Amino acid sequence: MNRAMSLSLFGSAVVLGCPSARAFAQSALTTIRAGATPIDSLAPVAYAMRTGMFEKAGLQIELSMMASGNAITAAVAGGALDIGLSSLVAIIQGHLRGIPFTIVAPGGLWVDADTNGLLVPKSSTLRKASDFNGKTISTNALASLDTVAMQAWVDQNGGDSKTLHFFELPAAAVEAALSQGRIDASLLSNPQYAAAIADGARSVGHVYDAVARQFSLGVWVAMQSYVEKNHAVVERFSRVVADAGTFARAHPEATVADEAQYTKQDPSVIAHMQRQRMGTTVSASDIQPVIDASAKYKFIEKAFPATDLISDAAAR
Repeated sequence: MNRAMSLSLFGSAVVLGCPSARAFAQSALTTIRAGATPIDSLAPVAYAMRTGMFEKAGLQIELSMMASGNAITAAVAGGALDIGLSSLVAIIQGHLRGIPFTIVAPGGLWVDADTNGLLVPKSSTLRKASDFNGKTISTNALASLDTVAMQAWVDQNGGDSKTLHFFELPAAAVEAALSQGRIDASLLSNPQYAAAIADGARSVGHVYDAVARQFSLGVWVAMQSYVEKNHAVVERFSRVVADAGTFARAHPEATVADEAQYTKQDPSVIAHMQRQRMGTTVSASDIQPVIDASAKYKFIEKAFPATDLISDAAAR
């Protein structure tokens, strides 16, 4: 249990007025083991944890931070997590391999904005898509939305995606790798993207537009078996995430400290960066472009309807 959740539970105990009541309140909460990567999309959940939104819904969130969406989907599939915030590409690949992933709540959206991007050192001569032919680009996972978007952007703008080299690297190691010349460029998401620019990196462009003008960057996913056994719990989780996303859209400043706590980034960077638009529903139209692009670039054998991935417990 994190400190914010512990304090919130203590506050509930004071209202109830006795140790036995406090014990009852704690035992009445259903625990969800959740996982996320340290990105802007986790802000609504972090805010909901701090403010007691999950507790009011009868839930207690045990949040674990992980290095990539691929690691999260593996943890969900293996039973180490109940629900995780993951990249869509890993979920899509798992689905076609017979792993019964199902999307239960919205994450962040790409909406043609300066929240994710392709970064190079300030002194780099790389500027247009063809300049990246034969270059090495880092991403936090090789089979990811980053690599799909980069290939699509290069091909759509006069380069050759078949010549690209991708290198898996944690976001925390990117700046050193760029400065040392071990990679030519990197694909990063906020707040790491904004922090790198503040430290001197240069953004080349909105490569994610090559997938679509709007689509889901990530979603909260669970195993179908977990949802079947805990349908009402998942419905409550999804509704809290959706409500918190609605609040975060209107009041991004209220989630700065929450995001800084889990991403370990300077709050001033988060406060001044362009915040990601938070999803408030799980929409097939926001998922389908990623499925189609994944099929085009052979990350999956064939496209399929996005509705196949969406749980009936998800907020819509």
